[in-house]
Amino acid sequence: MANDPLKPSRPVYEPAYKAGPHWVAVVAACFTWPLIFVGGSVTTYRVGMAVPDWPTTFGINMFLYDFWNAPFGVRVEHTHRLYGAAVGLSTLILAVWFLAADQRRLMKWLGVLALVTVIGQGVLGGTRVTQNSTVLAAVHGVTGQAFFALMVSLCVLTGRDWIMTAPARADTSHLRRRSAVTLFLVAVQIAVGAWLRHFPWMASTSLIAHALLALAVWGHAAMLALRVERSRGEIPELVPSSRAMALAVMLQVVLGVASWWMLRPFDGIPRTVTIIQAMVRTGHQANGALLLAASVVLTFRAFRHLAPAHKTPSWSSQSAPGLEVVA
Repeated sequence: MANDPLKPSRPVYEPAYKAGPHWVAVVAACFTWPLIFVGGSVTTYRVGMAVPDWPTTFGINMFLYDFWNAPFGVRVEHTHRLYGAAVGLSTLILAVWFLAADQRRLMKWLGVLALVTVIGQGVLGGTRVTQNSTVLAAVHGVTGQAFFALMVSLCVLTGRDWIMTAPARADTSHLRRRSAVTLFLVAVQIAVGAWLRHFPWMASTSLIAHALLALAVWGHAAMLALRVERSRGEIPELVPSSRAMALAVMLQVVLGVASWWMLRPFDGIPRTVTIIQAMVRTGHQANGALLLAASVVLTFRAFRHLAPAHKTPSWSSQSAPGLEVVA
C-alpha cells in the first residue's frame, strides 16, 4: 500500500523545553554583564597596568592577594581579575550543565564554545598586561562584549519561546534583514567605541566615525522598532526585545552626548576622572552591551518566528499529531 504523504516516514524528534539549562544560561548572562562595567572602569580610570604581572598579582597568588588596602587603581584592576575568574567559573558550570542536561548536540558544542571563549578572554586580558599592549586592551574590550552576546544567545536558544515556537509567518516587513543589519551596526559601533576609548589621541578620526555610526544605529533601530510596533498583533514575540532595544538606544544617545561633553577638548592629555564622569562614560559602554544584547535577542527571534516573504511555511515546519517529542 502506498505511503500516506501526510505522514512522516519516521518519527521527528523535537527537544522539549527544560527549565534547568535555560535558567543556568540566564543567571550566567546576568552575572556576566557587571563584568563589562568593571572592565570598563579599568579603561575609564586608565588603570589597566596598575598590576604589572599576570597571572600573579605582584608575585602573589591572585586569589590570596590582600587588595583592600592597596591603591585605588590596584583595587579596580584586581577586582576586574577576580570577577573575571568568577564569570569563568559560572561558564564552566554552564558548560557542564549543557553537556549533561541538554540533548541537542548544538547546545553541547555552544556550551563548550562559551567555556573556551571565556578562557581565551582571560588569557587575552593577561597577555595585554604582560605585553603592555593598548591594542590588545581594545581587542579585549570588544571580545568581552562578544562573549556577553554569546551568553545572551544561549538564553534565547534554551528558552521556551525558541523550543516550543509556532510555525513561522511571512516576513512582509523584512524584519529579519532589518534586525540583522541593526545588530551588525551595533557590533561595529562597539568596536569603534573601544578604539575611541583606548586611543584618545586619535579622537579626531574615531570620534567622527563613532558619531556617524551612532546616527546609523539610531535610525535603523528606530525604524525597526516602529515596524515591530505596527505588527505587534501578528508577531507579539518580537515586541519585548524591540522595546528594550529602543529604550537602550535612546539611553545610549543620551550617555554618548554626555560622555562627549565631559571628554572635551579631545587633545589626548590625561586628566583626573571624577566619579560622575566615570559613571557616565563607563555606563555608556555598559549600556552598549545591553543594546547589543537586545539586538541579539530581537534578531534571533525574528529569524525564528518569521520566514522570508517569498516563501510559505512548509508542512515539515508545522506541528502535526503523532510526532514523537522527547525530552
